[in-house]
Amino acid sequence: VFTALLLSLLVEEGKIDPNRPINTLARELSDVPPWITPQALATHTSGLPRIHVPVWKALIFSLPDDPYATFSRRDLFAWFSEQKGSKRPRRMRHAYSNLGFGLLGEAMAISAGKPFEALLKEKVVAPLGLVETGTQLTASQQARFMQPFDTKDKPVIPWTFQAIAAAGCLRSTARDLGHFSNAIMAALLNPVTPLDRAICRSVEPVLGLGPRGATEPVAQCFGWLSIKVDANAPRMLFHNGGTAGSTSSLYICPAANAAVTILSNRGVAADLRSRMQLQQSNPDQAINYLFAAME
Repeated sequence: VFTALLLSLLVEEGKIDPNRPINTLARELSDVPPWITPQALATHTSGLPRIHVPVWKALIFSLPDDPYATFSRRDLFAWFSEQKGSKRPRRMRHAYSNLGFGLLGEAMAISAGKPFEALLKEKVVAPLGLVETGTQLTASQQARFMQPFDTKDKPVIPWTFQAIAAAGCLRSTARDLGHFSNAIMAALLNPVTPLDRAICRSVEPVLGLGPRGATEPVAQCFGWLSIKVDANAPRMLFHNGGTAGSTSSLYICPAANAAVTILSNRGVAADLRSRMQLQQSNPDQAINYLFAAME
């Protein structure tokens, strides 16, 4: 969401064309296929896989404890160099891609001439007044950092990032995510600044994920998902994510002027029974009932 908001701001400022091939932004990106645009990356329609490691290899050999820690910008360029000459997929379907968002972040960083984390802080994090959101923790923040655990209460390594930073490098607090949610709702109500207008741009549905491409009940925005659990329900903006031992969810309902964030330092179990229980639950419906009660 933060990465897509940064893109929306650079589009608002006229610095990036969302529909121009991303390989035109810099010479280093020349091996990126010409059909991949910033918008395709921001809406998960680039055709790129979820991660840089083939799924079969990840299943057979398992990923390292900190799977993105050593995947550098050079590795990212090498990955695309190895894919050079591949044909465009016949159907550019919606497929979630951390690799794609990593590429988007690196492309914006190269275009701006500064590291992704610095660009994100300058353009988005600092202007929104988020003082507890970032990648490098101070001594005070490190002392308050919640140790992540797996479902068997075993401590696990917090993930770190290089070239895939734009897919999940940020650490934050519930309070800062509350400030972020308030900023989103305020901008949608009265967009004044370029960042406000970028927020409005980022929440507009681009691709319907419902039957035959309908924008309900779910649509893909720039980063966000737009959700209406039924025809009479208020619209919710949603995203979640997780690394080993850590999970997060953020729901914002502009109509109810309310938001809910759920943070956990206990990971979801990988066993089949737990996955089935998770699939059978309906957190979207539960949050919708909460927002409806607030209206």
